[in-house]
Amino acid sequence: MRDLPLNNNKEELNTLKKKFDDGLIESSWSENGELTYIINDGLDLNEYANLAKQILESEGDIAHDFTGKVTNKSKTASAKFEYRSGWFLDGMADGEIE
Repeated sequence: MRDLPLNNNKEELNTLKKKFDDGLIESSWSENGELTYIINDGLDLNEYANLAKQILESEGDIAHDFTGKVTNKSKTASAKFEYRSGWFLDGMADGEIE
């Protein structure tokens, strides 16, 4: 699947969300701050991890970077994705911005 730019138009973003939501069973945040999506068995985990990343980064609602995970319903396999918020203050605590 191709990576879409973060400036998706609303129609493209809605198409991505619909596809993602059609396969999504549940989402949850762990105590460690990891977001996990559970999707139906038989779907491409890497594709859904990519969709999750694209949707989240396009919306830009979360102000911190994190690693998320997409797993299948039977919990036999998973794929991770790296969310990058793009917020201008992100990284300041790590000394990346002076």
